[in-house]
Amino acid sequence: MPSPILLIAPESTAPAVADALRKSLDAMVEIAANRRAGLAALRRGEYCLVLLDEALAAADAQAADLLYQNAVFAPVLEINFIITGPQRIVRQARAALTRRAHDQAQARAAVVAVLHSELNASLTGLLLESQLALRQATPEQEEKLKHVVELAGKLRNQLRT
Repeated sequence: MPSPILLIAPESTAPAVADALRKSLDAMVEIAANRRAGLAALRRGEYCLVLLDEALAAADAQAADLLYQNAVFAPVLEINFIITGPQRIVRQARAALTRRAHDQAQARAAVVAVLHSELNASLTGLLLESQLALRQATPEQEEKLKHVVELAGKLRNQLRT
């Protein structure tokens, strides 16, 4: 699936860079010719990467800050499109997308680890409590509690694998 990239740059420099990004990165590139159009695009959709012309960012620092805030999870690269060639921009974009993918993978792994730990702790408590209840169970309760202990044990074994 192509990575959505927002390119905020004047129309004089944007098409060549957009073409290079599309060809080299299998990216879906949307061009915004100014800060206002870029802000509208960021509010409309999500992007994996935002490339912002330095001249547009330098012209109005507050507007540039607003772009950064609305980019949410997309890294923003400020690039001087006049002096930087399309191939160098492609390399920088590729590196930023790789970093983003790596960061997302690490975040997912951390969430999985926390979830696994929390589930394991809760399941251990459930297993211990059900085993204690089984020891004090009446004959009528014993069969049901054995089933609860078995289910908790199976879930714990599944979590370990």
